[in-house]
Amino acid sequence: MKFNPRQSYQPEPFLDVLGLEIKPKIDFDSASVVIVPFGYEGTVTFGHGTKNGPSGLIKASYQVETFDDELLDDIHNQIKIWTTPQPVLPKSPEGACKVLKDIVSALIDDKKFPVVIGGEHTISYGFAQALNKKYKNISILVFDSHLDLGDRWSPKPFTHATWLKYSLDLPNIKRATLLGIRNFNADEYKFWQKNKNKINVFLAKNKKDWKLEKIINSLGPNVFLSFDIDAFDSSSMPSTGTPEPGGLFFEEILPIIRAVAKKKNIIGIDLVELAPIKGLHAPDFLAAKLLMKMILYKFKNKGLKN
Repeated sequence: MKFNPRQSYQPEPFLDVLGLEIKPKIDFDSASVVIVPFGYEGTVTFGHGTKNGPSGLIKASYQVETFDDELLDDIHNQIKIWTTPQPVLPKSPEGACKVLKDIVSALIDDKKFPVVIGGEHTISYGFAQALNKKYKNISILVFDSHLDLGDRWSPKPFTHATWLKYSLDLPNIKRATLLGIRNFNADEYKFWQKNKNKINVFLAKNKKDWKLEKIINSLGPNVFLSFDIDAFDSSSMPSTGTPEPGGLFFEEILPIIRAVAKKKNIIGIDLVELAPIKGLHAPDFLAAKLLMKMILYKFKNKGLKN
């Protein structure tokens, strides 16, 4: 079946509520934000389950209060969000990225702000390809526990652990800033050291010394925000393929994203690598709340009360 973004996600869209009468009517044409569930999982080699990430996040989002503590209003009164069906996903990572590239490109042509829920991190290359076609001077802001600059586990050349290296070869992707990194191999380290002019890394172990101004200044004018859920410490985010200790926490992440959104032009957002665990709701809720906050910061920085 051909992908149709004007069809709505079933059974409910992101941040929907059961009482439909208290929510403003939204359709694709009136929406400023379009969310695409994209649960591709094809190259993971350890923990599995990212194919269920979009459905787990969206289901948890029904319990997120849309009256925001910073906005002091219902987010639905301020931002119109449309959630598409999940497209048919090819088996190969290259094919999946091609599908996502075409979808994101079409959304940008329709003047929609694209948000993608993964799925494994491989898909971010397809997102980057689309942005590379539409914008100049792009930086990628990555929250992650891994560098994703090389893969020592898989015989495949292109995987979720290499997507950033591929993205940095695109002509309009000028640099990447990575926050929360704490697990990488020797080849990745060498690549990072050879490309310090393009790759800025903020290690999780040094987070108490991070300077917000330095993070913001490491980015160009247009920013693709790619958030791997394993950036979170494993104590708050076990529901991912490689839950890493020594990571970031919710209250540490939000001020960074808010500041970047205020100073830079965020041109796309994805949230990847959520692998829901049956009966464990907190990580799914955390991911849903984070996604709501990222969208809020993109569109409503000036309207926030505190």
